[in-house]
Amino acid sequence: MSKEFAYDAYQNLKKSLELKNRYPDDEIEKIINKNFVLSFYTIWETYAKKKVYDTYIDYEHILHTEDFIKRYLKKSFGKVYLSSIFLKDLRNTKVKKDILCQSNNLNWKEFEDLLLVIGFNKELIVDRINSSDDLSSLIKILKESGITPVQDSLSNSIFDNIKGYLSLVIDLRNTISHTYKMEIDEHLTNKQMITLIDLMKCLINIIEKYFEEEILTMYLHLNRTDTTIKILKVIRGCNGSGSQTAILEIKVTNKTVDLKSKQWKISSGNNKGFCKIEEIRIGNCRLKQLPFNKTCTISIKPTIKIRSSVGSYVLSPGLYKKNIGHNIISIQ
Repeated sequence: MSKEFAYDAYQNLKKSLELKNRYPDDEIEKIINKNFVLSFYTIWETYAKKKVYDTYIDYEHILHTEDFIKRYLKKSFGKVYLSSIFLKDLRNTKVKKDILCQSNNLNWKEFEDLLLVIGFNKELIVDRINSSDDLSSLIKILKESGITPVQDSLSNSIFDNIKGYLSLVIDLRNTISHTYKMEIDEHLTNKQMITLIDLMKCLINIIEKYFEEEILTMYLHLNRTDTTIKILKVIRGCNGSGSQTAILEIKVTNKTVDLKSKQWKISSGNNKGFCKIEEIRIGNCRLKQLPFNKTCTISIKPTIKIRSSVGSYVLSPGLYKKNIGHNIISIQ
C-alpha cells in the first residue's frame, strides 16, 4: 500500500462517517464506529509493513548487508512458525515478507523493530515527529476533544503522544476483534475519528520523508566501485545550499554511463553529496543528454560545497532501485 493508496483509504473511511448523519440509528452508528476502528488499524498495518518490505525489495543492493542477514536470521528463528517458513525451502531463502514484517499488533515499538531489521536509525524518525508542528496541533485538538492517549509515562512529547494514540486504537481494535462487546460510540466521536485520520495521514507523510532520507544517507556512504566521471575543471563553485549552481567541465569516456541520467553522487575524498544536472552545454549549444567522448559543461545543484581549489571531484550514479534477489544462505 503506497502513501497515495493509504491516503485514499483514510479519506474513504472519513466519508463513511457521513452515513451516521444520513441514516440516524443507534445500531448503524455502532457498526460504523466499529468499522472505523478496525479499518483505521488495518490501513496503518498494511501501509507500514508494505513500506518496509517494498523498501527492502527496491534497495536490496543497499540494505542487504552482513548485519542485515544476521538480524533477519535472528528474527527467522525467534519463533517456531517463522522458522518453519524459512526452512520450508532452503533453495529459496530470499527475504520473505511474512518473516521480515512479522508482528503481532503493530504498535510503535513493533514498527521500530521492523526499522531496525533493515538497518534504519529509529532516533531520526523520533526527531522528525517531535519537530512536527502539524502533529502537535492535531494532538492538541484530540486532547481538547476529550480523547487521551494510552501512555506508560506522563511524558508530553509529541512522539509519546503519537505512540499513545496508536496504542489506543490498537486496544479498541483488539477489544472488538476478541469480544465484539465494546460500544465504540461511547469512546470516539466523529470529530475525534476525523482528527485521528488527519493525525495518521500527517504521520505517514513524515514516515515517507524519513525513509527517503535514510536510503539516501545509506547510499551516500556505501563503499562500492561504480562507474565514475572525472570532473576536468570547476568553472564556477557554489556553497551547496541547494539554491546555487556550480558549473563543471567533464568528458564521458565510459560507455556504461547512463547519458540521460540527471541525478548523481558527487564526491571528493570524504566530502560526498548529491547533485542534479540542470543544464548540459557544448559552447552555446544546449544538449538534452550528456555527450559521449566530448568535452562539455554541466550546471548542477549540489548538496555539498564545490570549490575550484579542491583537487578533484568525480560523479557516480545517483540513487537507483535494484532487486538482486539474494538468498540469505547459498545452497550449491
